[in-house]
Amino acid sequence: MIEAHSAERNFTTQFVDIKLDMNDPVLADIRKLREGRGLTSGRLKQRGALMSALGTSDPQVALERFTDVLGVLDDTPWARALKVDLGCELKRLLERAPVPDEIRLLGQRRASYSLVVQKDVKTLGRWSDRAAEDLRAQLIDDTFSGTITVIAAVDEGRIAGVTTILEDPKTGKRKETDEWENTSLEVSLPCLIYGFPRDWKPSSLRLAVAFRRAPVPERIWAVVAATFFDLACATERHELPVQDNMVMARIDEPRRDRLYGVFWRD
Repeated sequence: MIEAHSAERNFTTQFVDIKLDMNDPVLADIRKLREGRGLTSGRLKQRGALMSALGTSDPQVALERFTDVLGVLDDTPWARALKVDLGCELKRLLERAPVPDEIRLLGQRRASYSLVVQKDVKTLGRWSDRAAEDLRAQLIDDTFSGTITVIAAVDEGRIAGVTTILEDPKTGKRKETDEWENTSLEVSLPCLIYGFPRDWKPSSLRLAVAFRRAPVPERIWAVVAATFFDLACATERHELPVQDNMVMARIDEPRRDRLYGVFWRD
C-alpha cells in the first residue's frame, strides 16, 4: 500500500551506545577483520554481514564508510587498541614505521603496541573488544527492519543530490548512509528510483522529492514494479499531492522483490 505524505524535515544523525549480543554476526566480522593484514577493502569484501551493515556491496565504498565510523570513536585507549589490531594509523600509534611482520600479523602488531603503552596483550585484547562493540553500535543492522527515507533535491529539472536515512525503531537511531551529489550539469531524467538490499526487511519506505526551484511539475506519481522495464511503463502508479513544493510517498512493509520510484511530468 502506498500512502502520500507531506514533507518531513529536520532529520538529524545521532549515534546510540548499545551493549551488543556477543553472537552478533556483524560484531564477529569486525573481530575477524583484525586478523592477518587487518582492514583492507579485499578482506572487508569477504565479511558479508559487515558489508550489509555498511549498506553497500562496493568494497571500496565499504572501506571508506568503515573508516569514517572508526573515526567517530573517541581517541580512547580501547579505540587506539582496535586501530592497531586493524592495522590503522600504525606509524602514529607505534611511534615509528611498522615492520613487515607488524603489517601482516595481528599478534605482532599487538605485541609491539604493548611495549608502547606498557600493557600486556590480554589487556589490549579486551580494550580492542570493547572498541569493536562501540564501533558495531554505530552501524545499521545487517537485517535492517526500520524505516528507510530517500530524499531527492531537484533544481530546475536537475536532481542535485539524494540523501538516504535509516531509522531503527528499536534504538531510535537515525543514520544518513548515503549523501549522493550529482556532478553533472545536464538535466536529469524525471524520476527517483530505489531498491533496498535483499537481506533487509524494512517496516516502511519513504520516497520524497523536494523541488527547490520553480516550476514544480504538474503531475507526480509513486510507482511500483517488479523490474526496471515494468517501472518504465509504470502500470502501477499513484498520483501524489504537492505540499510546500515537495511530495512524499510512504510504502508500508515494502517487498524485497519490488522496485519503487517517484516519476514526474511537467
